[in-house]
Amino acid sequence: MNLPAAAIDIGTNSTRLLIGELNSPKNGLKILERSLKITRLGEGVDAKKKLKKKAVKRVIKAIKEYKAIMAQYDIKSVKVVGTSALRDVKNSDILAEEIAKLDLKLQIISGEKEAELNYLGAASSLEAEFLLLDIGGGSTEFIWPTDKDINFKSLDIGCVRMTERFINNPEAEISVKEIKNIKAYTIDLLNDKLNLPKNLALKGVGGTITTLAAVKHEMEAYDSSIIEGSKLNIYELNNFLTEFKDMNLAERSQIKGLQAERADIITAGLVILICILNYCACDNLTVSDQDLLYGLLKEQIL
Repeated sequence: MNLPAAAIDIGTNSTRLLIGELNSPKNGLKILERSLKITRLGEGVDAKKKLKKKAVKRVIKAIKEYKAIMAQYDIKSVKVVGTSALRDVKNSDILAEEIAKLDLKLQIISGEKEAELNYLGAASSLEAEFLLLDIGGGSTEFIWPTDKDINFKSLDIGCVRMTERFINNPEAEISVKEIKNIKAYTIDLLNDKLNLPKNLALKGVGGTITTLAAVKHEMEAYDSSIIEGSKLNIYELNNFLTEFKDMNLAERSQIKGLQAERADIITAGLVILICILNYCACDNLTVSDQDLLYGLLKEQIL
């Protein structure tokens, strides 16, 4: 019997659920449920390297709601993973213990495993010569092929991390100096840690990139069918930056397609993306929402 599986991703900024089953005629996934809640587990992590109790409570509240959703299905297996914020902290056990009380097991995955799962999730829609990137809350993952292998790299640049490190007051307009500081840090890290082949097509996953696509399409409600395969170009992104930096938090929160809970960190994520496109000498990228969660489901189903 074809029973569905579930995947929960506890990220630096959000906690997400995906439930799916085998779509036999296509040997792919049929998505039954998806949900995203902004839980900001990575609040203060870059500076203190510790989880805050209130952040843990936000995550547990979300997972309890997800368990109620999963109870509506005959789920054969569930995988729960944690990424950048949980890799950074000394007290990840306090979250793991709370999750265990819900009869679930938390697995904290490496940056390389996170990149591998993103590749597995997006593989069905990737071009032969490509760079897949995922800008998360705490880190950015890069995945690219060679003749013999698939390469993975994880760098500690993410929209929550860069906001907390370089933006003094996310509720106010963002200064040119703050943007320059994010750019300088990101470019230095890219130059120091990455050695990519030339002329790769770019494909992007993750909340920063899918949100920017939603903003482009002025979405009132998120629509995966529109996001998947849509395009963002460097001119649009630079225009977004010009607009976003001169808005305060309340104004950014009113942008169509942008979740209000993401309005304080979207500018930092946008700056990271612009830096990556410039580094790769690319004018555009293709957007996908088939990422790590899809990879987790594929591991269980296919």
